[in-house]
Amino acid sequence: MIPHRSGLSVPRGAVAAVIGLAVVTAVAAILRGGMELRHVPEILPLVAFYALVIAIGEYYRFRFEDSRDLAPMSLAAALALVLLSRSGTHDLVGLQPSPLLAAVALGLTLGALPRLLLGQDVRVDEVSARFLGVTVTAVVYRKLPLWDGQTLLQVDAGWHGDRWPMAILLSLAAAAGLAAFLFLTALTRAARLHQGLRQAVADELRAGAGLGLALSSSGTLVALAARPLGLAALPLFLIPLVLTQFALRQYAAIRRTYAQTVRVLSRLTELGGFTRPGHPDRVCQLSIELGRDLSVPERELRYLEHAALLHDLGQVALRSPIPAGATVMAAPADQRRIAEAGAQIVREAGVAAEVGDAVAAQATPYRVVREFDEELPLLARILKVANAYDDFVGGSITARRREAAMERIHLGLGYEYDPRVVDSLQRVLERRHTHRH
Repeated sequence: MIPHRSGLSVPRGAVAAVIGLAVVTAVAAILRGGMELRHVPEILPLVAFYALVIAIGEYYRFRFEDSRDLAPMSLAAALALVLLSRSGTHDLVGLQPSPLLAAVALGLTLGALPRLLLGQDVRVDEVSARFLGVTVTAVVYRKLPLWDGQTLLQVDAGWHGDRWPMAILLSLAAAAGLAAFLFLTALTRAARLHQGLRQAVADELRAGAGLGLALSSSGTLVALAARPLGLAALPLFLIPLVLTQFALRQYAAIRRTYAQTVRVLSRLTELGGFTRPGHPDRVCQLSIELGRDLSVPERELRYLEHAALLHDLGQVALRSPIPAGATVMAAPADQRRIAEAGAQIVREAGVAAEVGDAVAAQATPYRVVREFDEELPLLARILKVANAYDDFVGGSITARRREAAMERIHLGLGYEYDPRVVDSLQRVLERRHTHRH
């Protein structure tokens, strides 16, 4: 069964709210932190060094899966800074969070600024989420009286036993910040991509839980090791994270190559004159929007993207092209033949099995679910509606063609097309119309 839209629908103003909160917090921290550092100038080199490492980590962030920016070195260094109680001979127990957060804000800004000047894309909302996550860790560790009227920082400073209980407390404080960061990232992504908040949070947890644990551990280790090692603790314990970042970059490059291969394969039908120019891309974009509206998990969205790009590949096996490549106009037997041929090509090309299943089932009418209680992949139901809409519209953006396409789709409601997917299509088209105006 296709699920209802899960989770709260997040207004786009949530992105501006997160950015605004981060800016206000950063400005307040910089103003107050500057005044506090005047009284303890010996801390300034320490704070400046951490800010420099944060800036370097932010500059060398990278995009993962085309939709998520990762800056593990920057976030780990920022968490370590706000968790410091002592660094060598420097005592930071009496230091308020503001100068430390000021250093974090300056580091993030200095790391993002060169990218902006070079014209590169910078996700300000994700940078803001990182800063606010670190702010939560700083407040939990340095301000809240969570242990018998004392802050965790005060407990850490007065602890004389084994260090492992303090390591747990520091890890919990770091985990609180990471949880806030993941939630805020999910909030802004849900608003930006028109996705249900519950599914966005689930996607962030699934994608970021492993790396989050590594960041939490790295930040905690640096803060603990800074007592005897001083500034040397930061580069020493960030080296494993740098190697992890290098591996993630390589993995991301492989994923990009894989996606480019799928896109090149999808061009065969256009180059051969089997489909209208841009048809695979339009169906792909619409399918993704429908998937997000229906709260399809992020992993399955990638399968849906590839299935949409390759859904007409079976047409290359036809003796003569279908007029305008509109498979929705073909006879049901021809539609099934195209779907099966396309699925066979996709599977032989080594694409994920879920993609082949969606391509194979795209010609199956929805009535098999309603009348015979058969299983039909959700991705195939979405793909069928998206393909039919673009075939009916023919790439036109006129209101008359859109309305005519929706009327024809409604004629097959419950028989050819899943009513919930069609309802989703109506919402997506309304959003598109609103944004254009």
